Amino acid sequence: MAEVAAVDLSVLIVTYNSRAFIGECVDAVRASMTRHTYEIIAVDNASSDETSKYLRDEYPSVLVIDMGRNAGFSAGNNCAYRASRGRHVVLLNGDATVTPGALDALIEFLDSSEGAGVVAPRLLNPDGSDQGTARSFPTPAAAVFGRRSPLTRMFPANHYSRRYMSGLDREGSEPFEVDWVSGACLMVPRAVVKTVGLLDESFFMHWEDADWCRRIKQRGFTVSCLPTAQVFHAEGSSRRGWPSAQVRYFHRGAYRYYAKHHLTGARSVLRPVAAGALAGRAALVMARNRSTAISSR
Repeated sequence: MAEVAAVDLSVLIVTYNSRAFIGECVDAVRASMTRHTYEIIAVDNASSDETSKYLRDEYPSVLVIDMGRNAGFSAGNNCAYRASRGRHVVLLNGDATVTPGALDALIEFLDSSEGAGVVAPRLLNPDGSDQGTARSFPTPAAAVFGRRSPLTRMFPANHYSRRYMSGLDREGSEPFEVDWVSGACLMVPRAVVKTVGLLDESFFMHWEDADWCRRIKQRGFTVSCLPTAQVFHAEGSSRRGWPSAQVRYFHRGAYRYYAKHHLTGARSVLRPVAAGALAGRAALVMARNRSTAISSR
């Protein structure tokens, strides 16, 4: 049997009740890619809105794989990767819209940068503001000064939040190195995936990107942001906000990350403390969300 020719890029999209916006995402990928060959692979996590049927009917060139259950972000992307054949792979959220030339530029950065392990675009909110997703590795202070924390929203210029969201202070068009970038859109050479391994499926969703970038950097590769490549991310479209289940996934992922990378050896005795602190934070966030929902009625 003749070997199937590789393409330059495999675009991996995990969908979950994404019918309302997945078409815009696919159309943007098609419009963006003008200088390289590509394929699009969508893995559906048991959507109830016929996302996979819509894709098969409207976009027959897209390879659609049905997981048959909601297996999570990491498992869905790993499934897509195993079906892919690109020299590079890009994780792309279904609620993200790439701008013309963005993916081509990321490919060219990887091809021309020795030791590059990950490259991401500048991820933007729908209003064009920076989403703050090019960051330093999280420390316990991120629980107070993280991207969505009340203190960061009230005092966005404070030293601790700016140090964590280190990409916000980078101006100009030159690429720059960071610790980690968002899985909403990040590109990795296949050779790096083969060296480092796939996403850790113990992360259902959230923090798997930080874990992957950390593992990639530990193997001597770089993680970079390319500001000239821009992607708009309507964060939350596939989730319709932050329901309680989403808050729990976020905090479980945070615990998994800290336990895996910080609370090892003698420090493992602190795991119950970390688990209790994150459970308490999750409860506070859910209570605040409920209060906000009630007051907005």
